[in-house]
Amino acid sequence: MMLNELQVKQVERYLRKNNIESRLIFGDFLDHLCCMIEQNMSEGASFEDSLQASFSQLPGYEIKTIETYTLKLLNMETSFSSRTSLLATIPFGLFGLAWALSNSGFNVPGLIQMILFITSVISMFVLLGIGWINNFPRWSFPAIGFCLLLSVFLMMVVISGLSDGVLGLWAWTPLLITLIISLSFKPSIEPIKKIIERIREEPALILFALYGITPIFVWILCDEMYSIWMIFIALITTIILSSGIYLFLRCDKKRTRVLSMIISGLLAVIITYTASTIYWK
Repeated sequence: MMLNELQVKQVERYLRKNNIESRLIFGDFLDHLCCMIEQNMSEGASFEDSLQASFSQLPGYEIKTIETYTLKLLNMETSFSSRTSLLATIPFGLFGLAWALSNSGFNVPGLIQMILFITSVISMFVLLGIGWINNFPRWSFPAIGFCLLLSVFLMMVVISGLSDGVLGLWAWTPLLITLIISLSFKPSIEPIKKIIERIREEPALILFALYGITPIFVWILCDEMYSIWMIFIALITTIILSSGIYLFLRCDKKRTRVLSMIISGLLAVIITYTASTIYWK
């Protein structure tokens, strides 16, 4: 006996209620549960009894555990440990420190400011390289967005002593070097395939990749603003942005992950834009 559309939707609601997010796992268990229900109904049981019996045999928490374990085996995890999530925020923390010292109004030596900024940028490229070697887990996506968008931005930048005009294609040199080093450790196009696979599974990862450029973006919003209270603006904004990454990597629910990222990004932009408006008035 085949289930009708309304009956199938009840099974789908059960899976969604238990936060089964992977399309692969969702589809497999939907088919499995429907087959169990159809088998019970063919033996004379009602749909409601068959539904409850199937849910009892496959409780939602067991399905979620299977999903988590399966995604881990496939290197497709949607949530990570606190340690991994915190480590992913390190580049954002470095940018915040560099920003706080550069715009603090204190007489911080230019060399120290430059070292901090370069270290921040390098940390993102290192994260990109590590991501390549590990087939780009979700925690590496901000580095993808940062490195790509920074390279595009630098194409239009003039750096005294390095070029007479804009950098142009030379701006892609750091990314090219990173890819060459990464390929020496993992000579394969599998990481590219994994990026596509993960984005198909969760399109919000595109937004998460773009989130990687926010440290530079909010810094630019406060360009040439030098005041002691900029230290607090920089540190608060950095904590907010880092929290967005941490929650995105830690949360089990897709909706919570996306909302945490959007709210953190918007809040950081609002704070820096407000600070800029007040400063220049």
